[in-house]
Amino acid sequence: MKSECGQCTACCRELFLEVTDADILRLAEHTGIPADKLVKLYSRDDIDCDEESDWVYLSYGKRALGLNKRRNGDCIFLSSSNTCSAYEARPMTCRIFPLSVVYDDDDKIADVEISDVILDKSVPCKHRCARGTSFRTFMTRAKKAQRENDRYIEKIDSWNTRKTKGNKNDFLAFLGFRVSNT
Repeated sequence: MKSECGQCTACCRELFLEVTDADILRLAEHTGIPADKLVKLYSRDDIDCDEESDWVYLSYGKRALGLNKRRNGDCIFLSSSNTCSAYEARPMTCRIFPLSVVYDDDDKIADVEISDVILDKSVPCKHRCARGTSFRTFMTRAKKAQRENDRYIEKIDSWNTRKTKGNKNDFLAFLGFRVSNT
């Protein structure tokens, strides 16, 4: 299965992009932007999201950590020329999209398919079946994404079991990030 990006930028404009601490670290190191400016903690009302999100429990409710967006809804890294200004450090989800990995009950990769948001036409993606990324490269990325996500979920679980909750900056500090003062 090979899929190639159609460079329509629909995914950069229309999707909530859940990120891990590893994604944030890559982006912060690459761009010099502090972690608290890269991300937002979204409520269920902010995003069209099912219960599968990795919810972070804060003093003001549960939230999902996602990449920040501009006021118009575009990704903060979508340039005026419709390219990614942080491409080399982009989140793992971006690296495997428009494909999606299906896991079995043992949390092993069971299948690779076109992402649900494309199949249900909630994102007007112009991907095409073409050369694309080799299966080997894709699987390397998918396995790295799975490892990073598993580690992040462990951190969320640790945070969520704490007696005292905090706000976004407290959570980012818990993850090991310094946050800006503004």
